[in-house]
Amino acid sequence: MSLVRCLATLNRAVGGLSTLLPHQSTSTRAAPSCAIFNFRNHSTHQTLTSSGTVRNASASASPRPSPADRPRLKSAGRSADTRPTSPRAISAVSFDAHRSRVVLQVVGVADREDRQQQYEFPAVWLRDNCQCERCFHGGSSSRVLNWERFDVDRMRRVKRVEVVDAGRSLEVLWDEEGEVHRSVFELEWLLRRSFRREDTERYLREWYRPEPVIWGAAGFEEVLREFSYAEVLADDGTLRQWIEALIAYGVVMIKGAPLTENECRRLADRVGFIRKTHYGEEFIVKAKEGTSNVAYLSTPLQMHTDLPYYDYKPGCNLLHCLVQSTNAVGGENLIADGFYVAEQLRQHHPDDFRLLSETLVDWSDLGADEAGTFHSIYRAPVICVGRDGRLERINHSVPQRDSHFSVPIDRVEPWYRAMQRFVSILHREAVSFKTAPGDILTFSNVRMVHGRTGYTDTAGNTRHIVGAYLDWDEIYSKLRVLKAASDKNTP
Repeated sequence: MSLVRCLATLNRAVGGLSTLLPHQSTSTRAAPSCAIFNFRNHSTHQTLTSSGTVRNASASASPRPSPADRPRLKSAGRSADTRPTSPRAISAVSFDAHRSRVVLQVVGVADREDRQQQYEFPAVWLRDNCQCERCFHGGSSSRVLNWERFDVDRMRRVKRVEVVDAGRSLEVLWDEEGEVHRSVFELEWLLRRSFRREDTERYLREWYRPEPVIWGAAGFEEVLREFSYAEVLADDGTLRQWIEALIAYGVVMIKGAPLTENECRRLADRVGFIRKTHYGEEFIVKAKEGTSNVAYLSTPLQMHTDLPYYDYKPGCNLLHCLVQSTNAVGGENLIADGFYVAEQLRQHHPDDFRLLSETLVDWSDLGADEAGTFHSIYRAPVICVGRDGRLERINHSVPQRDSHFSVPIDRVEPWYRAMQRFVSILHREAVSFKTAPGDILTFSNVRMVHGRTGYTDTAGNTRHIVGAYLDWDEIYSKLRVLKAASDKNTP
């Protein structure tokens, strides 16, 4: 498929009805408690009932009720073609001049063909999104309307609205300085861009950022999924399921990768491309003398997120185990859901949550590696919250937290107390397991906090891990492309 056709297909599909993890094949399952993973969980704490920004591992999302429809103040046009001939059709249309909105009555919505619902679209938005050749370039799915001449007041002047194409399309005529401009919108296109709250929430959940499913230590075995490396590389359906599980749970195990140093690159190329840092594109994690990074020591590696000193830090870690320590104890992965820990604080210790989400911390890294000498500094809270209240990023790394702490002096000790509580909950909710050669542990670097127990590095007992990063922009993009292709093939 050409790039232009792919973009056009994706544009048509966005707003469809695909859902998070709608289908699971036999290639994905909850990981068993077996010798390979040997999960250790001493916590009896149950999964959190979230604050609304995330879902817990056992909860199901329920849609919010839609707001009551407002009455029309003035009708300025109505089509005589009101008899629907398709499952969903416009039965009536009017223009509310007082609020400058086009109001549609649509029948055949949901599972009842005689059910009628009302949809409203601002006139200025309709004009801005006119699909005619003068205003929209279909080949690139791009608006080309000349905004230097765009006048919001003029765009409110709707001359006529009418139902066309047997109820399947809306026609709007605009009075523009003595000229009439004609816009035609397909009903399905409009419904996918509905301004009703439940519809916009569904779009954001399914096409922008699916909701994470948070988990504590007690729920780890329930959420961990396994996928075959060969199937992820060969089958788009399995690739999509891996990405969806990674988005939902933050950590996924891929099994059966060949024991070469190129497999992280092959997996990254399946999605997009590797994210390069000053440690290179792929990096080797094994004991090194004279290292500039504590990850390259055999001593215990404290729980952390990678590269908190990057403004746009890598989003996803790929850690491929080539050789594993044979010690009965040591060399085990540690991982915890940082979003779960943050929600614990938000619900049960709101003052600590406020301190850790509002206080800017200095993160830094200084050294030399593949890219030469570097000195990185970034300031951000431990818990990063978006404008909508959703958790966006966790920053935590004891070695990379700078001795410079650029905050008012009376905030220092309260921050340390809040951070102590965060770390205490983090370790309470952490799980430990050992990856085997051929495993690729994939996890979110903006959400998961990970570490490693120490091990004795000798000639007969080594540990060899190859790592790489992916950016979430590329992961989300790949998921949308896969969903668009799947929807196109759905009857």
